[in-house]
Amino acid sequence: MPSNSLISEDLNSGFARLQAIQWDRLGMGEKDERLTELMVEFLSRIREWAKFLQSEQRHIFQNLAIQIRPNIELPCFMVEWLEELKDSNRIQPWRGRSYVIQGLYNYLSWCYLKEIDAVPNNSLSDPYEPLIKFLELGGGIYVEHGYFMDIYPNYVHFFLAVDNDKPER
Repeated sequence: MPSNSLISEDLNSGFARLQAIQWDRLGMGEKDERLTELMVEFLSRIREWAKFLQSEQRHIFQNLAIQIRPNIELPCFMVEWLEELKDSNRIQPWRGRSYVIQGLYNYLSWCYLKEIDAVPNNSLSDPYEPLIKFLELGGGIYVEHGYFMDIYPNYVHFFLAVDNDKPER
């Protein structure tokens, strides 16, 4: 296994981790500075990976895994679970439902890359770990016009373009 992440989850354990999240509580808790720190870390890691891969990725929620393996496919039962979550009211639209689902798909794709040992060796940290931890802690998002995001319950604003050198808040 590559040594580029502290947490090395295979696809099934990553999926189980997502299933344990309380989706209907996103953004509803108390203000927590850890949420802001996790989002800053997520945005920073995605940018670092896009730069490392010499990617033309322009948006934080584009899938890094398909830049490494363009034909990557998740198992049908996982895609169905994501579709069910997207179609349910467990994540409210104003809590970034479509972007959260895209982030989950990206995370599972990354878990799959790790499982098949396809992540390039480097010193970069797992790009999606901060996002998943953010969701586990109950963080919610609201994305406006596809390039501006507020996180809840902290009410902190971020710019989502990859071509910035650092996350803006």
